[in-house]
Amino acid sequence: MRLWPRRAGGQLALLLILVLLVAQIITIVILAGERQGALRSASLEHVLQRVADGYTLADTTDPDRQERILRALSSPTLRLSIDPAPYLPEDRASGMTRRLADELGLPVDQVRTAMEADEDDCLPDRDDHRDRERHDDEHHEYEEHRDDDDHRDERHECQPVLGVSLALSSGQWFNARARPPAPSWLWLKATLTSVGITAVLLTLTLLLAVRRILRPMNELSRAAHAFGRGEKVRIPEKGPEDVREVTRAFNQMQDQVGRAQEDRARLLAALAHDLRTPITSMRLRVEMLPEGEDRDRLLDSLREMQHLAEATLDFIRGSTTEQHRRYDLATLLDSLCSDLQEMGLAVHCEDSPRCVVQGQPEAVKRALRNLIENAVNYGEQAEVTLETTDSEAVVTIVDQGPGIPEAELERVFEPFYRLEHSRSRETGGAGLGLAIARTLIRGMGGDIRLGAGPNGQGLRVSVTLPM
Repeated sequence: MRLWPRRAGGQLALLLILVLLVAQIITIVILAGERQGALRSASLEHVLQRVADGYTLADTTDPDRQERILRALSSPTLRLSIDPAPYLPEDRASGMTRRLADELGLPVDQVRTAMEADEDDCLPDRDDHRDRERHDDEHHEYEEHRDDDDHRDERHECQPVLGVSLALSSGQWFNARARPPAPSWLWLKATLTSVGITAVLLTLTLLLAVRRILRPMNELSRAAHAFGRGEKVRIPEKGPEDVREVTRAFNQMQDQVGRAQEDRARLLAALAHDLRTPITSMRLRVEMLPEGEDRDRLLDSLREMQHLAEATLDFIRGSTTEQHRRYDLATLLDSLCSDLQEMGLAVHCEDSPRCVVQGQPEAVKRALRNLIENAVNYGEQAEVTLETTDSEAVVTIVDQGPGIPEAELERVFEPFYRLEHSRSRETGGAGLGLAIARTLIRGMGGDIRLGAGPNGQGLRVSVTLPM
């Protein structure tokens, strides 16, 4: 399974999501600490205010009504009682002590506060029995039972317990033991939902933007492939300025290459005409000479000179100026083999399904004709087949000749290179056939490969063309 996308859009989207997640995690960690601290401070403020209100009511109420007030103000997280002795033996939180003393108008020595965690007694169980005796009505027993369950469930967390002891005017002590409510984490769910929605929206926006930005690049890629096959496709300049500059440079390159090819074609046409004229003139003069061995040799030399000049020009012209169009390769191959069979060549072509490709059919026919004729000349007969895949069409030509040594498989494509080292055209040719064929095929984005035939006998020629 490939996790890293291959396309630029997917890579940018994945990087954005990763960066967003890392940034949001860091932000959540930072905000979580601050938020929890703020919530704890607010909870502590609320508890201290309730303790101060309870003390004021208890100190200004008759003793027979104090019990009802304590019962009304108590809760599962706050226990209030009036005892002869203070719950706290000493003061342990001077800041809260001074605040309560200032708010209630009490001397500092009559106020004791502490904030501590007691794993064995977060809210002391030793007072549970006394509380049950004090709250003897059925509803309060139910509340105490739920408080005990909450206590047992939360003992493992053991949150800080606030203890307060305040001296009453009657000489008794107003004792309070409270566990400030734990801050809620419900905000985290909302934050994660917001982060998820933001990530989805950003990803969709990025993908749309990248798709719009990279569309000209995809067009440029297709145009480059077409240009490699000899087609000229002008791309409209659109997209961001840097993409426009690349497109503009590519169009200018196509124009420059096209002008160079046109200049070369005109130069070659003029050269062919200029060479043909003096050779023709020389042949006329030689033919007027008396018949004899010297005359025949001069005529043979002139014919060879003309053939070499034309073959050389064909090789230089390599990529023909024929327009690219769609054609059926199977029909072209069948027609070519039929023509060669009518000429008496031993060519067998297997039937193949329709295969429509884009290219230059005359150039392909010329290259295949050259290869098939070579197979018949050097291998007595040629077996021709056509196979197709999703991306290319493959024409295979197999002969029964002596083959080509492995070390020579690439050298035979060099211009004027011949395995037969004599200078006779009848036995070795000019050494340009394979070079011209490969130049034509590669000009359309294909290639020609040579290899050993079946069972290591003969030569196998594979011509590939893009679909």
